[in-house]
Amino acid sequence: MSIQLLLKDTFSSLLHRDFRNFWLGQVVSTVGTMIQVTALSWYVYKISGSPFLLGLMGVFEFGPVLALSLFVGVLIERFPKKKILLFTQSLFMVQSLMLALLVWLGSTSYWLFAALALLAGIGASIDQPTRQSYFVELVGKKDLPNAISLNSTTFNIARIIGPAIAGIIMKYVGTAECFLINGLSFIPVIYGISLIGVVGKPRARDEDSKILSEIKSGVKYTFNNAKIYPTFIILAIVCVFSMNASVVLPVFAKDVLLGNEETYSVMMSTFGLGSLLGALFMAGIGSKLRTKNFLVLMAFTMGGAQMLTAIPVPIEHGLAFMLPLLVVIGFCNLGFLNRANTRIQLNTDDSYRGRVMSIYVLLVTGGSPLGNLFTGWALGFFGERYGFFINGLVSIVLVFIVFLVYRQQLHKARVVKNDK
Repeated sequence: MSIQLLLKDTFSSLLHRDFRNFWLGQVVSTVGTMIQVTALSWYVYKISGSPFLLGLMGVFEFGPVLALSLFVGVLIERFPKKKILLFTQSLFMVQSLMLALLVWLGSTSYWLFAALALLAGIGASIDQPTRQSYFVELVGKKDLPNAISLNSTTFNIARIIGPAIAGIIMKYVGTAECFLINGLSFIPVIYGISLIGVVGKPRARDEDSKILSEIKSGVKYTFNNAKIYPTFIILAIVCVFSMNASVVLPVFAKDVLLGNEETYSVMMSTFGLGSLLGALFMAGIGSKLRTKNFLVLMAFTMGGAQMLTAIPVPIEHGLAFMLPLLVVIGFCNLGFLNRANTRIQLNTDDSYRGRVMSIYVLLVTGGSPLGNLFTGWALGFFGERYGFFINGLVSIVLVFIVFLVYRQQLHKARVVKNDK
C-alpha cells in the first residue's frame, strides 16, 4: 500500500465539507475539554482529599446519561441534530465559565462543583448520542468508520496536549484559567457547526407514537439484533470496569508516586498518546482487520496491562514503569471503543439509529458512575495502588465468561441447524 493511498484512506471522511467543518471546530474544543477534565479532577481531589468523593463526581457528571439517554434517543430522532448540537455546545460553554468563576472566588465547596458536573452531564446525555448518529448523515456509510476514527483521533490528540497544557497552567498561572480556556474553546466548534449544511433531518413517525413505546421498540430491536447485542454486553462490562482512568490516575500520581500536578499531567498525556496511536491505527488499518474476536482481544490486553500496574517497584522508577503500561491501556481503550461503535452503526437500520446510539452512549458514558463508584470503593478498601488492578481483573473474568457463553450458544445453534 502506497503512502498516498494510506493517507487518503486515513483521512477520507475529511473530503466531506460538512464533516470537515465539524471536525476542525472539535480540534480546538476537545483540547479545552481535556484541560478542564485534568484541572477539575485535580482540584476536586485537592479540596476534598477523598478518592470516594472524587469517584462520586463521576456519578454527578455521568449519572444523567443513565437517566436520560433512552429518552434522548427518541428526542434526537424528532428534532434537527444541528440545532441540538448548537444548544449543547453553548451549555458546555456556560458551565466552564461558571467553574472558572467559582475557582477565582476561591470556593472549596465540593457540592457546588458537583452541581456543575451534573449540569455538564445533562448536556452530555443529549450531545453524545446526537453526534454519534449525525456522522452517518455527514459522510455516508462508506466513510462512517473513518469518521468515527478521526473523531476519536481528535479527542486523543487532546488527551495528550490538554493535560500537558493543564499541568503548566495550574503550576504557573492558576486553575481557574484552565476552565476559562475551555469556555472560550467552544467558540470555534459552535461556529463550525453553524456552517454545516446538513441539518440532521428528523425521521418520519406516526403523530400518535408515544415516547415510551418508541424507547421500548428501540431496546427490543437492539437486543433482537444478533449482530450487535453481544457487542453491547461486552461493551457494558469493559466500560464499567476498565475505563476509570480519571479516578485512578490522580490518586496514583499523588499517593503512590508521591507526585504533583506535573506527574499527573504526564500520566494523562501518556494515556492519551496510547489512545491517539490506537485511533490512527483504526483509521488507517484497523477498519480493514477481519479478526473475529478483536473486541475480546482488546479487552483482555487492556485488563492485563491494568493488572500489571499493581507490581510494587521502587518509587524512583514508578513513573517510568507506569508510562508504557498507560500507552497500552490507552491504545486498547480506543481500539475497543472504535470497533464496537463501528460494528454497531454498520449493523443498525437508519430508522433505529438514534435510539441504538443512545443505548451505546448509555453504556459508554452512563457506565462511568457505576465504574467510578466501584473504583473509588476499591481504592479505599484495597489501597491506592490497586485501583487499576481490580478493574482489570473483574473485566477480564466477566468478558471471559460472556465469551464462553456466546461460543456455546453459537455451537448449539450450528448443531440445531445441521440437524435440520
